[in-house]
Amino acid sequence: MHLMIELHVISQIFEVDRMAAQESGVEALKARLSLFFTDEGRLRGLSFIPRPDDIFVVTTPKAGTTWVQQIVHQLRTRGSMDFDEITEVVPWIESACDIDINLEAEQVALPRAFKTHCWYDHCPKGGKYIVISRNPPAVALSLYNMFCGWYFQPGEIDIDTFVKHFWLARGKPQSKLVNASYWHFYASWWPHRNDPNVLWLFYEDMLDDHLGAVKKIAKFINCGADDEELHRLVVKQSSLEFMKQHVDKFDDHVLKAKRNPAIGFPKDTTGAAKVHVGNREGYKTRLSAETIQAIDEKWKLMEEATGFASYDDLRNSFKEC
Repeated sequence: MHLMIELHVISQIFEVDRMAAQESGVEALKARLSLFFTDEGRLRGLSFIPRPDDIFVVTTPKAGTTWVQQIVHQLRTRGSMDFDEITEVVPWIESACDIDINLEAEQVALPRAFKTHCWYDHCPKGGKYIVISRNPPAVALSLYNMFCGWYFQPGEIDIDTFVKHFWLARGKPQSKLVNASYWHFYASWWPHRNDPNVLWLFYEDMLDDHLGAVKKIAKFINCGADDEELHRLVVKQSSLEFMKQHVDKFDDHVLKAKRNPAIGFPKDTTGAAKVHVGNREGYKTRLSAETIQAIDEKWKLMEEATGFASYDDLRNSFKEC
């Protein structure tokens, strides 16, 4: 009996130590992220003044950003793959100044295109905006996969600790130097969903109807809206298979080579590739039931903003329009 009690106590001590190490890993992650961009560079990017026909791919991180960057670029160039990395031709405004990209410059084709993770309040106004949303637990898992092996090493932070102490801990930005949480991000864009310069898409709908998404984007950016041959080409060259064959064009290696040294990492530290299988329910086998419930409970912020009780209800509302 005494032995069982002692083993239980030892087990509890080990668990406390493990959780302390995990939470310490999260704090280290936050510190590394704070050094990845300069304050000056981010603020300069957010002060950018767009042209009326400039296109912004607008997402919370890991909600289909790279996929839509590729679609937009393929449409406006009629299928050109003549670029080193997608960020060089569709710049990320928050990081552009830090890697010596001039946001004011002409681009390889029109319309000019940019990427941002800004909520509405901080996003440069005056352009056209493609907002992509994705099921929140799938976003959380995808972000964890991207950071693991880059911002932290495998085993340093487990997925549930990452979601609880990092992803779910984000809230309403207190300055332009901070990203909004998933829920504050989409709640901020919600009142503008029907604005003529906003196209709102769902990642899962894009998976279900890739060609339909390409056609919507083509019409919105005024690039080959009726060109079926172009649409087929863009579907091919924005497919998972094609993008995985050209994965080095979608891996942020330009950004990492410039900014990894600022956080003490080698230039070639990459982490997971940004192009993944797009499994919409993979999170169910990776996240604990408790973590999924915690994510579901956070949806209350979106319900207050939109009136919809779940992500699926929100997505279905667009299908009914």
